[in-house]
Amino acid sequence: MTDNQDKVFSALIVDDDEINLEILGDYLEAAGLAVMTVPDGESAVEVLSNDDYAFDVMFLDWMMPGISGLDVLKHVRASSKNASLPIIMQTAKASDLERREGLLAGADFYLSKPFDEGSFLSALQTTMPQVQFD
Repeated sequence: MTDNQDKVFSALIVDDDEINLEILGDYLEAAGLAVMTVPDGESAVEVLSNDDYAFDVMFLDWMMPGISGLDVLKHVRASSKNASLPIIMQTAKASDLERREGLLAGADFYLSKPFDEGSFLSALQTTMPQVQFD
């Protein structure tokens, strides 16, 4: 994935399922993004608070032990550092009410599990239309 300046974009994936982290990481790396994965909400908040890291997009699972993805989303939207970070919720919480709750909390896109690679990459392109992905 490149833009006019050949910038390498980066993604943070937050999911408590190791297999999901691997699959999503593979999708994003194949699209040309640098990827960091974390297994829970606590780790996500810690990484996002660290000035050594900056991300162009975050993929966030809702149902995780400890701090839920929805709480991470609310934390990010309330912070000054990452308030405008594009966030794609990718979750099995797929009812209309849950989708609405996620979008109202600040998600830029809501992707219901299970999904295929094409749907995943469409969510990425919709969320970051200024970027041309491989």
